Amino acid sequence: MCMMSILQESLQIILRMYNQLMRHALCIIALLISSNIASSNSYYQDAISHFQNNNFEKTIQFLEKDIVFNPKSSDSYILLGKSYNELSDLEKSYKYFNIAFTLNPENIELNFLLGKKSYELGFIEKYGEYISNLETLCSGSCEEINNLKDLASD
Repeated sequence: MCMMSILQESLQIILRMYNQLMRHALCIIALLISSNIASSNSYYQDAISHFQNNNFEKTIQFLEKDIVFNPKSSDSYILLGKSYNELSDLEKSYKYFNIAFTLNPENIELNFLLGKKSYELGFIEKYGEYISNLETLCSGSCEEINNLKDLASD
């Protein structure tokens, strides 16, 4: 009987310690998550600042860090595409615009950018698809459709 009560007390002590450890672990995890979110926001904001200052290499570095923490950020991929475009790397620009498109296919600006890149790279069928997308997204008419169509008339 005495042995049984010692085992029960020991078990209760172990359970209390376990519960305390779990509470501490959850607090640590919450802190880590919040610091990662803050880091991600900071990376993206730094990237925007460098982009506005025409420092595209630095923009790319910050966006690559941002994507580690926020891999589903279509805005980060769009800015990567714009940065590579400014560095005249059309293939990488097109690649990152396409990644953003998989995340946010209804983005009007992105459909325009992909249509423009498709035209510049000679992907005429894709160019037509983005015009069609814009006609649907814009309910028939918007500035992006007109600007995209103007590329073929130049």
